[in-house]
Amino acid sequence: MLNFRKILPSDRDILHAHFYQAEGHGSEYSFANLFLWGDQRVAFADSVPLILSRFGSWYSYLMPQGGDRQALLALLREDAHERGIPFRLFGLLPEETAWLQARFPQTFAYYPTRDSFDYVYDIDRLAELHGKKLQAKRNHCNRFEETYPDYRVLPLTKELLPRCAAFAEHWYAEHEQENPDTDYTSEKTALSKAFSYFDKLHMVGILLETADGDVAFSMGNRIQEDTFDVNFEKALAQINGAYPIVNREFARRIRAACPEIRFLNREDDMGLEGLRRAKESYFPDLLLEKTVAEAL
Repeated sequence: MLNFRKILPSDRDILHAHFYQAEGHGSEYSFANLFLWGDQRVAFADSVPLILSRFGSWYSYLMPQGGDRQALLALLREDAHERGIPFRLFGLLPEETAWLQARFPQTFAYYPTRDSFDYVYDIDRLAELHGKKLQAKRNHCNRFEETYPDYRVLPLTKELLPRCAAFAEHWYAEHEQENPDTDYTSEKTALSKAFSYFDKLHMVGILLETADGDVAFSMGNRIQEDTFDVNFEKALAQINGAYPIVNREFARRIRAACPEIRFLNREDDMGLEGLRRAKESYFPDLLLEKTVAEAL
């Protein structure tokens, strides 16, 4: 059995550097998400990090990146057998699925996981909202700016995080009342950890304030040379334009700070109908397909 252990903040540099090279992959290959969400663990084989994830009773492994992939998959399959859990690989890109099918015929069943597809956008489109498709978003931003001409966009610092935490607490209280069947427990835990380890996770964010108070915040981290991951975004839905404006302003901040960033990965919709509609309304440049492979 492999020696999987809990992922620690001190693992950030080595895991980030490794997965930073996993070009084209989704938000599950982000150190921040590995650390923040669920019970995710790491083991090393020939210096290659291997990831075992557990969300509730659902276990899966990430496809190894680097090293002798076939040998590493053999190790993972044996590990799953010894643990008495299904051998699953999560987050497979289409080319990885094809690779598995070619090398291990009739070995896995494959399941596209639509709820986990990442929405990826050209950063310039989100920063400028050009074109007919985004006319409604521009209109919402214009109305916000007309209503709150003195609004301010504040770069997130450690001193401002308590304000974000208070804002998030208010946001969850409202949404839990409106959507009693939605379980926000995992997200609340992940966001709380993100606040606590903001600097160690190399997070970047903004807080949007008006004379009436805080109306939105957004935060994320760079996961590849050309891609920035938006981990969390909260806004007051009753404020017309709060979501579009914080989305736009965050894109502008990232573009100004890192001109080489070409894409914003706004992650998946978790199968939530409202969230899916919101992300589709920005017309993603890429809906990053992912597949689960489960050994037969």
